[in-house]
Amino acid sequence: MVSILVLCWCVLITNSALATKDPALAIARKVQTLYEGTKSFVADFEQEVHWRRGQEIRLSKGKVWFKKPGLMRWEYAWPEPMLIVCDGRLVYIYSQVDKQVMVFPSSKALSPKVTLGFMSGRGNLLRDFEILGYVEEKDRVALDLRPKIKNAQVERLRLVVDRKSGLIKEIWFWDYLGNLTKIRFQRLRRNVALDDQLFHFTPPKGVEIIRENENG
Repeated sequence: MVSILVLCWCVLITNSALATKDPALAIARKVQTLYEGTKSFVADFEQEVHWRRGQEIRLSKGKVWFKKPGLMRWEYAWPEPMLIVCDGRLVYIYSQVDKQVMVFPSSKALSPKVTLGFMSGRGNLLRDFEILGYVEEKDRVALDLRPKIKNAQVERLRLVVDRKSGLIKEIWFWDYLGNLTKIRFQRLRRNVALDDQLFHFTPPKGVEIIRENENG
């Protein structure tokens, strides 16, 4: 489930970043600055998980809501319903098919911790990531990053940015086993009013509840 949660941070950058002597650094600075100004967002998403073993690709799609500090809601609508809610303290992963709820402390379930810090407003892109470079395409720019924290579980990240609109269109990340996850955002809206109740979850009656504490 780490791959589902890692990628909920979404920001804007602009073309002016490319005019400096170090475009990759300028892009990263703009991402950090504008992310700090993003208090909430709502978007549709499509997710691809490319499993290195067996060359399997798993597709899914749904909708995501995010609100600082550290509140998230991911509703997977296809191929099967699944709900992930973070209330800032705990993460709930509810599978309707399995009739099961997994509960984790957010500090553990949202590993890597550096990503949790960034998306919750407590981290810093320039401090917590090594900037590897960038790639220009026709209408997009891709910024490559590597977490500095040890045991981050994510080896490398890529932010794919629409050059004209400045929106983050895709986030890619590779784990240490070589598996690649891609999240594509569509119809994204920033700084919308979101009720905190959206990020509260009460397990339905009759479901199996599996809990994990801070120590495992």
